[in-house]
Amino acid sequence: MDTDTVDGLYAITAIAGHFDVQPETLVRYERAGLLRPTIVNDVRFYTAADVDRLSTIRRLTDICGLNLAGVDVVLRLLDEIQILQGQLS
Repeated sequence: MDTDTVDGLYAITAIAGHFDVQPETLVRYERAGLLRPTIVNDVRFYTAADVDRLSTIRRLTDICGLNLAGVDVVLRLLDEIQILQGQLS
């Protein structure tokens, strides 16, 4: 079994390498409730949606200078907007 991908999921090492961050950074985001990886045999795996969310997290922290609490607020607002847009459709 390839340790970088499983059924469309990406291993923490692959994602950390792609975003040029330490795996501990991703675990910190998880502890803050910003990411919810799938854990298989003690390895964290991320979906394409998780990768998109991580991209947003990185933009908010790197470009906008938000701390994780601020990122949490923005992500919750974005989720709410998405729900409301779905209700309008």
